[in-house]
Amino acid sequence: METNAPPLPTLPMQLMLTMGCWLSWPFALQCAKSVSPLLSGPKLKNPLPNAGQKQEKQFAAALQEEAANRAGSLFSGILQYMEAPYEREIGEMPAVWQKGNARLLDYGNGIGDADQPIVLFIPSLINRYYILDLEEERSMLRFTAMQDIHPLVLDWGKPGEFEKDFNCADYVTEILMPAIEFISKVSGQKVILAGYCMGGVMALAAAKLGRATVSGLALLATPWNFYCDEFSPFVLDEHWRETIETVIASQQQLPADLVQSLFYLTDPWIFEQKFRRFAGLNPESRAAREFIALERWVNDGVPMTAKVGQDCLLGWAQRNTLLENKWVVGGKVVNPKTITQPCFIAIPKNDHVVPYDCALALAELLPNASLINPGAGHVGMIVGTSAKRELWQPFCDWASQI
Repeated sequence: METNAPPLPTLPMQLMLTMGCWLSWPFALQCAKSVSPLLSGPKLKNPLPNAGQKQEKQFAAALQEEAANRAGSLFSGILQYMEAPYEREIGEMPAVWQKGNARLLDYGNGIGDADQPIVLFIPSLINRYYILDLEEERSMLRFTAMQDIHPLVLDWGKPGEFEKDFNCADYVTEILMPAIEFISKVSGQKVILAGYCMGGVMALAAAKLGRATVSGLALLATPWNFYCDEFSPFVLDEHWRETIETVIASQQQLPADLVQSLFYLTDPWIFEQKFRRFAGLNPESRAAREFIALERWVNDGVPMTAKVGQDCLLGWAQRNTLLENKWVVGGKVVNPKTITQPCFIAIPKNDHVVPYDCALALAELLPNASLINPGAGHVGMIVGTSAKRELWQPFCDWASQI
């Protein structure tokens, strides 16, 4: 059982960015007025004296009132969240293997005794694994274990002395591949890999390197083409890329709040909207508890090493090295067209973290892929009300046939 105060590394950053949007309205209005005649006073045939100034003041007052109202409900929601008692009432499963700060957690009854298909779930490097095991009734891992399938999950942990200089390829070759080899050796079986988000990219590389030990590959909301239309505003010119690369290289680790703030750019209002909705919930309701459980996970992020940051934020996102077949792991180019194992692809319809076309590019390259489209978002697909029907069961049906 876990009982603790809400972790806060991400919350202050998100609050600062959101409040900055609202409190900067006077400056935005001045900029808009300088280029828009519609905001520079009414163009009337017979204007009344000072009519333009009066309407301008009314408009500014309306903006100020709206900003104050939204800020008030945002603060109310955050305060309600901070004061809410919460216990994550499920315990952590036993670790059966460890290397550096990474651990394998076993959700079955022992790898050596497994006569079921074995699935290794691989989460993102920058988020904690327990989004796959959030609560008793919101756990893809526990549901999978009840479907005659043996699940394990790789908890990457926070980068420590062993991992401090790792890039993404190092995480695959030095941690993920040894974990797969351990499972395969102890069980005498090949392993199905199930990667979520960034974990799917890592799983794909492992499937490329471990054809003798990997029987199937599931990719859940896995990014691939960062030059899709939704991400195009964030693709920088080479000068800015070099500047960012210098900044990243000067850091040993990139803190979780900085990484999470980048997702803010894809939807600047999502933080405000979710806490305003939360402010309207009954604090004793199931919906309120589910919100708190998920938000605790969001605020429990993991820092990334500088080299992982260079890979993800510059290589993948700015130079599109994944789609361009320029990502090399263990001396091999990670080209989806060469993946021969059966693949299960889940691309949610309403994903603002990994846009649909970003993930679809990968599905279209894999030669042996089955595609489903849950009607949820990036996280809702995993823990939402329709997750069991739209993802968990279809995945288990597929895994049982591998």
